Amino acid sequence: MSICKFGIDYLPLHKKVKMKNLFFNPFIGRQYNEGICGKKILVLGASFYCSHTPKSEAPCPFFTECTSPEKKDSSKFDNICPFYKDSGLRLSEEPSNAITENYPAYRNFAAFMQQFGEDKNEDVWQRMAFTDYVQFFVPTQKTMKKYLSKRDFYAFCETLRELQPNVVVAWGMAILEEIRENNPYVIDFDKLPETEWYVCHIRIQGVDHDITMVCCYHPSSMSYWYNDLDTLSKYMNMVLRE
Repeated sequence: MSICKFGIDYLPLHKKVKMKNLFFNPFIGRQYNEGICGKKILVLGASFYCSHTPKSEAPCPFFTECTSPEKKDSSKFDNICPFYKDSGLRLSEEPSNAITENYPAYRNFAAFMQQFGEDKNEDVWQRMAFTDYVQFFVPTQKTMKKYLSKRDFYAFCETLRELQPNVVVAWGMAILEEIRENNPYVIDFDKLPETEWYVCHIRIQGVDHDITMVCCYHPSSMSYWYNDLDTLSKYMNMVLRE
């Protein structure tokens, strides 16, 4: 085991890369490799949640096990979810399903990113990749700390190595501690105050360049999101033009 400076154990690279911790397959836009301003951008949400609770109008018979915070594993139901299978969808493809559904958070973020593209009328999501941090469907809309596990961090690292992004844009506060404060690959944590705690950099084996990470409010948190857009625009413009 290797020990990071925050006292958390992480598997050595040669063992970790052989593992498959991802459940959710990231959405990858058709022009992801072209990116925005020449930068490949990975957008990282917190978690996907299921609304088909036993008390809902359309309850799912698998809800309790599929969204169990103890098991943290929805893979058993990937192909048999009654609310997905009739449409030929899979739970593991939820990042792509979410982009297609175009929920308010995704519309808000796309509208924000549109300013950095050359064509203001194109679907800017096609120039980015997207996934969520937690690797199972959670039972509540709010992401609780008890839902998080080391597996999620390993999956995050796998995604970085697979997609080789130049920039990661992380939404919300729920996962911030795990991807920034407890992340042994962040190389300039002490310099975060210089960018009002927005920008830091990740250096990880398997990626041949430093990755810039921008942490912002979640685009579904309407008041925080809109009150913060000027500051976020300033640092996104800095990151994309550097």
